[in-house]
Amino acid sequence: MNGSDPRLIKPVLASVLTVLLLSLPWLTSDYFVMMTIRIMYFGLLTMSLCYLAGELGLVSLMQAAFFGIAGYFVAILQTRYSLPFPIPPLAGIGVAVLAAGLFGLLAIKAKGVYFLMLTLVLGQLVWALASQWASMTKGDSGITGIYAPVLFGFSAEKSKTVFYFFQLFAFSGVVWFLAALKRSPFGLMLRGVRDSETRMAMLGYPVMLLRYLAFIFAALVAAVGGVFFAYFTGLINPHSVSLTANVEALMASILGGINTLFGAVLGTGILKTLDVVLSGVTERYVLVMGVMFLVIIMFAPKGIAGSARQIWEAYKGKMLSFLALGNKTAKP
Repeated sequence: MNGSDPRLIKPVLASVLTVLLLSLPWLTSDYFVMMTIRIMYFGLLTMSLCYLAGELGLVSLMQAAFFGIAGYFVAILQTRYSLPFPIPPLAGIGVAVLAAGLFGLLAIKAKGVYFLMLTLVLGQLVWALASQWASMTKGDSGITGIYAPVLFGFSAEKSKTVFYFFQLFAFSGVVWFLAALKRSPFGLMLRGVRDSETRMAMLGYPVMLLRYLAFIFAALVAAVGGVFFAYFTGLINPHSVSLTANVEALMASILGGINTLFGAVLGTGILKTLDVVLSGVTERYVLVMGVMFLVIIMFAPKGIAGSARQIWEAYKGKMLSFLALGNKTAKP
C-alpha cells in the first residue's frame, strides 16, 4: 500500500484528535477547557436532533425537553433527597427515556411539518410544567446547589480537569453508540424508512417501531447532555427546556451539517464560541449571526461539515485517479 494512500488520512486524523483531546487540559487554559465542556454537553443535545433529522428526516423541537428532564431529576434527587451518585444521573436519564417513550407514542404518528409542530407543542408542555410547578422545580428561579460527583477519589466539582475527563468519557461513549447505530442494520432500516416509508412497509418492516426506537435513542443522547449540564453549571431552570434551547440546537445543526454527528459538534462549537466572542464585541451580535446563517443556508445548505465532505470526496477521487495513473506509468 502506498504511504500516500488517502485511506490512511482518516485513521491518522482520528489518532491526532484523540491525542489532542486527552492532552487538552495541559495544553490550554482553564477557560478553553470549560468551553470544551460546554461544547460537549450542548453537542449531545444537537446530536440528538441531528440523529433524528439525518436518519429519519424528522426535525424535532422537543429534544431540549429530555435534556432538561434529566437535569431536573438530577437536581431534585440530589438537593431535595440527598441521594448519592450514581442514582440521580441514572434516574434522570431513565425518566427522560420514559418520557420519550410516552411522547413518542404520539410523535411517531406524525410526519413532516406535523411532526415539527407536535414536538413543539409537547416541548412547550414540559417548559410550562418546569415554570409552573414551583413547589418542585422552584419555578423561573430554578434549582441551585447541584454539585458534580467524586470519582475514584477525585472531585469533579473542584477540578475542571477531572470534570473534563468525566464528560469526555461519556461523550465518547455516546458518539460511539450513535455511530454504531448508524452503521448497524437498524440504521440501514431507518434510512430506508426515510427514503421510502411505503416501500419499507410493503416489504414487511415495522416502520412505526423503527421510528419509535429512533425517537427514544435520540432522547437518551439529549438526556446524557442534560445530566452534565446540571452538574457543570450547578443549576437548572425552565430556560433549559425552552423553545430557545431547541432553536439553538437546530441552528447549530444547520451550521455544522444536520446529517452528520461531526457536523453537530462542529456547529455547536462555532455557535457557542461566536455567542461569547460576538456578544463581547457588539450589541448586535444576533444580527451578525443571522446574516452568517443566511449565507450558510444559501451557499452551503449541507452545513460546513457536509460541504467539506463534498470537497474531500472530490479531492479523494482525483487523488485515487492520480495514484492509479502513476502506478500504471511506473510499470515496466
